[in-house]
Amino acid sequence: MTTFDQSLSPARSRLTDPGSRLSRLTGWGPALLSFAAALGYGLYIALRTYEVDLGVYLRLGGRYVFTSHLYSLVLPNTSLLFTYPPFAALLFAPWQRAFSSVAPVQTVWTLVNVAALVALLVLSLQVVKPELQRRSRIRLALVLSLPALLLNPVLITIGFGQVNLVIVLLVTWDLLSQRRLGRWRAPMGVATGLAAAVKLTPLLFIPFLLLTRRVRAAAVATGTFVACELISYAASPASSASFWTKALFRPARAGDLSIVTNQDLTSALDRLHHGIVPDPVAMPLVAAAAAAGLCVAALAHRRSSPMLGVLVCAGTVLLVSPITWAHHMVWIVPALLWLALAADRPRCGRIVAAVTAVVFWSAPIWWVPYKHTTDLHLDAWQLVAGDSFFFALFVLLAGAAVLVARAGAPPQAGGVQSLERTRRTIGSNVSSGSFS
Repeated sequence: MTTFDQSLSPARSRLTDPGSRLSRLTGWGPALLSFAAALGYGLYIALRTYEVDLGVYLRLGGRYVFTSHLYSLVLPNTSLLFTYPPFAALLFAPWQRAFSSVAPVQTVWTLVNVAALVALLVLSLQVVKPELQRRSRIRLALVLSLPALLLNPVLITIGFGQVNLVIVLLVTWDLLSQRRLGRWRAPMGVATGLAAAVKLTPLLFIPFLLLTRRVRAAAVATGTFVACELISYAASPASSASFWTKALFRPARAGDLSIVTNQDLTSALDRLHHGIVPDPVAMPLVAAAAAAGLCVAALAHRRSSPMLGVLVCAGTVLLVSPITWAHHMVWIVPALLWLALAADRPRCGRIVAAVTAVVFWSAPIWWVPYKHTTDLHLDAWQLVAGDSFFFALFVLLAGAAVLVARAGAPPQAGGVQSLERTRRTIGSNVSSGSFS
């Protein structure tokens, strides 16, 4: 047992008791079988399909990052444009030059995604179930690797060759772990700033850090983000200028934002309204949702756990972002583990986790006809199915708000109690830096 595990001095868990059924279920046999199935299925996808988003990253981003027309080119045989910041394109430039054919790069990127999924499971289990020994966490993460991969956002992330799992792993590693790489300990905020430089949506974690009184971490995240974008500007001033002055302000470049694959607030309102909701109506609702979500996230961090705070902030990002494709919702992986296993989960947490998992396994959003304008003319039952991920997200955020409100304000000694809870959850090194 590691020093971290020994400091917890846990009572014997059903997961660690060698005689329990649950222990046998999470033994190495089921673990390796599940992981082999997940890896095999991922590689099958990589070898049998064209990962179109990976094609955008490489054939557009990696190839044309140093040109002035990065944001005007369309991926051949598609209508897809490069929509990420130029720093993302800069990171994929070496990949584009290292691989000359599709199959090898898709295979390698699939391995990266599966590894990121397992790492996310291990990290989430460490946070929500800190009494588990390291070996038990790894085994349980491997057992869960196939069910997690079959969650629709994860499955299509792998099928499209997306970066979502890596982004979520960076943020959770930054805000919920000891952030150690060997002997080196990264300052809190670095990985979040890096994630935001690749995909802008993690920027909302910066005001979350400020609201939770982690000013230094917010400054580090901001500085990292700015540094990354300055590097990309130095490498390619033309593409950087094009993104920050034009492409950034045209979210519709990503496609029709009213289709059911977009599960954010404005898109759901469009479908419920059976037409495009005017900006003077939609934007105040989005701003109010962002403010409310950040406040609930900050309260969840103080009154419940850092994990719930991060999950509420992530859910707010998904809710208010102009684009929340179904594959962006891979945050469902740590959310399900929190609902099922965390000490601060609601009483009905496991039931909610089971129902939510079924929704994201069955993916009702794909049951409706999604052909552009028809998405604005869905009947009542089609709206329920087509907006099912949005409704699940809204219910989870509303439930978290109720849970935090019922928890009430912490007593005067709450700062000390919160600090101790954080130590128990993610180690004393995190808590000592979190409130600096």
